[in-house]
Amino acid sequence: MLSVILLVTAFICFIAMYVTYKPQAVYKNGMLFAITLPADVMDHAEIKNIQARFNKQFKKAGLWMVVCLLPFVLLQQFIAYLVIYLLIWISTFFFVMVMPFRRAFRDTLALKRENEWFVGTKRIIQSDLRVAHLKNKRSASLWLFTIPFAMAIGMILWAASGDTPFFGVTSGGLVITVLFLLVSILMRRSKAKVYSANSEVNVSLNQARRRSVSYVWLLMAIAENIHFLFIYLLLINDNADMNGVWITITLLFTVIPIGIIFYVYRKIQTLEQEVLAQDGKVIYSDDDEYWANGISYHNPNDTSIFVTKRVGIGETVNTATWVGKLFIWGSIGITAALIIGVSFMIIRSELTSPALSITPDQRVEINYPMYSFDFNIADIKELKLVDSTPSGMKTNGEATGQYARGHFRSKELGKTRMYIYKKNPPYIRIKLEDVYIFYNEKDPLLTEQLFERLQKK
Repeated sequence: MLSVILLVTAFICFIAMYVTYKPQAVYKNGMLFAITLPADVMDHAEIKNIQARFNKQFKKAGLWMVVCLLPFVLLQQFIAYLVIYLLIWISTFFFVMVMPFRRAFRDTLALKRENEWFVGTKRIIQSDLRVAHLKNKRSASLWLFTIPFAMAIGMILWAASGDTPFFGVTSGGLVITVLFLLVSILMRRSKAKVYSANSEVNVSLNQARRRSVSYVWLLMAIAENIHFLFIYLLLINDNADMNGVWITITLLFTVIPIGIIFYVYRKIQTLEQEVLAQDGKVIYSDDDEYWANGISYHNPNDTSIFVTKRVGIGETVNTATWVGKLFIWGSIGITAALIIGVSFMIIRSELTSPALSITPDQRVEINYPMYSFDFNIADIKELKLVDSTPSGMKTNGEATGQYARGHFRSKELGKTRMYIYKKNPPYIRIKLEDVYIFYNEKDPLLTEQLFERLQKK
């Protein structure tokens, strides 16, 4: 199941990169490869060469990244290395797939400067005081965020009352709601966009954009609270046969919000194109130099925190502002910490096995990173050698197709601690006052010898 989820993740990455960068080779809305150009230069021979080279390199990069997915087949039985490989693959994928676009951007910009194909005014930050006053008039009220806040708090209280081990998961809805609220506040405070010399057009388009985007963030907060609810239900699910259903639902609640964002921003772009096509007073501003490689925006003369992306849909931050710097470097730092931390834990778990020992003072010690445990031999209520382990769910531990280690909850026995190689009987079952312990070695003979030592003690 995990390998399928990882492959679906890779497929989503492919789709996202294709729909984001492939259309950049087509002249649209006055731009080619995120460079503003006059329409009459599209037949220039060098422009045609840049387009053809991009399409060839983009296709080649995609094929090579597909080939790099083939090791997935060889790593099916090594879940830890499979996850690490996917993390490395995704990082490489985004770097490789962006390279053809970045080259096309640089070549197009150089050609534009060489031929002086400038469009509109340069280095001018347009403003409309009337729009600045009315820009948020039709936006969703911030008070509506009480809905996702109520959902998040309700889920936390429900989990707390049920004495379940996944209380931390339910707080995710509250965290994401706070983040979406902060983004909504920053969006409301961002500078209005000047489309035209006609103030009515500016007011209409700014209000339409902000209304749609404000409701998107609200719906995202509500949807993500539902998403965390389904994740919580998946974790506490006692019926293994329902795992596929819950995993499918959680994946859908990952894909659906992306679809909503895509639909709303496409609708906004269509509205802007239709209105401006009829207006006849469009204001063009040539600020290509502020777009590093056509992707990130850095303009010290602009106080706006969020600006509309040139590539893809949605907004990006102005990295010349302190909020923009905090957002970019914070995102990089968090992502790097997660990747390094997860990789370290996975590799350590793969290379380290639990070790059970009996100390001279009659204590049993099970040593394993993060899940070590010890107890007195006198506390053992029951000691058995069994050929199977009970079904249950992980509450705080590690579980792959090969092993299970850490805290689990069994339907038959309640709280359990697992230190086992799966499908590799026999297993030592130890009953304490409030928990069962299951342990085995990879070699069944060693497991039997260890059981005999415990029996003698």
